[in-house]
Amino acid sequence: ASGKIRSDMVAIASLLCLMLTGILTPAEGLSGFSNSVIFVMVGMFIISSAIVRTGLASSLSSKILQVAGKNTNALFMLVKILTALIGSLVSNTGTVAIMMPIVVSLSVSIDESPSRFLMPLAFMSSIGGMFTIIGNSANMVVNDVYVNAGYRSMTLFSFFPVGVVCFLFGM
Repeated sequence: ASGKIRSDMVAIASLLCLMLTGILTPAEGLSGFSNSVIFVMVGMFIISSAIVRTGLASSLSSKILQVAGKNTNALFMLVKILTALIGSLVSNTGTVAIMMPIVVSLSVSIDESPSRFLMPLAFMSSIGGMFTIIGNSANMVVNDVYVNAGYRSMTLFSFFPVGVVCFLFGM
């Protein structure tokens, strides 16, 4: 609660205490690390850090600034469109991990608060996932249920009409 101890250290210490006291077996305590989502999240943080450290974030933000010019509304719309396009092919988490350092760099360079761009970034990454069957894990689950019920598999763009409507409302 005080923030004096890092949250990752508190989590690991809590897990160790639960295992050492016998409340959790080692198999139960470590079972969360076998979830593939954990590895995806770690990978996305690594990619996000690499985007910042290599200078790609500032490079891409300057390219976006060249296209949008001085108009912050055009810049805002361009970021939303770009995020939705990436979100249609990459998971929501991956899209945010890729775009977040770019958007933060972009907002700092135009003296805007990053918070103005980050919430729309999250929404548009989710909306972009509605364009394709691979952009959102829920779409893949729906397709799996559909196939298991005896129907033909959906195509890559089966969700596109719904995605377009959501995108237009999101914009």
